[in-house]
Amino acid sequence: MKTLSGMFLVIPLLVISIISAEACIRYDRSSTCTSYPITDFYFSLPVSQSDSIITRDLDMTTSLGWMFVLNERIDLGPSLFFSAYMNGGWHSQLGLRANLRYHLDDEFNLDFSPGLILTDSPFPDGFAGYTVELSLGWKDWVGLAARLDIVDTFDSGHDQVLHIGLRFGSYGGMGLTSAGIIGGGIAYMSSRMY
Repeated sequence: MKTLSGMFLVIPLLVISIISAEACIRYDRSSTCTSYPITDFYFSLPVSQSDSIITRDLDMTTSLGWMFVLNERIDLGPSLFFSAYMNGGWHSQLGLRANLRYHLDDEFNLDFSPGLILTDSPFPDGFAGYTVELSLGWKDWVGLAARLDIVDTFDSGHDQVLHIGLRFGSYGGMGLTSAGIIGGGIAYMSSRMY
């Protein structure tokens, strides 16, 4: 219940912020926009994980949020993320992230995104852990990403999973996110049936 009330607080604040900013559909450093959406989609594989009951084979994550231009190099903003992963069947995570984007030049950017995993379907007891991601992107189209999840488990404490993958942003991310929402929704519903 706390998760839902927190989301109902964040979403109106996000909408008010978007309305008050000069928004662009996609960030262009030569334009005068002061804000733009995040529509990222990730395909990743675990490269290191704890020896426990969670073993992931594939992870697909979508991140939707809004970025605010602070100056010519730094953008900052919140996002929601949804992850669907294979673990002997499809499972899902839902969480919140803070996103810091540093523009190295006109083509490359470095993103740092720490966050909270609010739910993880194998462990449906509420707050599930932490996540942090570091990625290098090219023109908000494609990039490489590394993500570390520290997920609470039942009696065994927590699991750590390190992912390496591809990140698709902007229009590619929008299309893949649409497909991911459909696939993720199916995964989520499937995970709740068992």
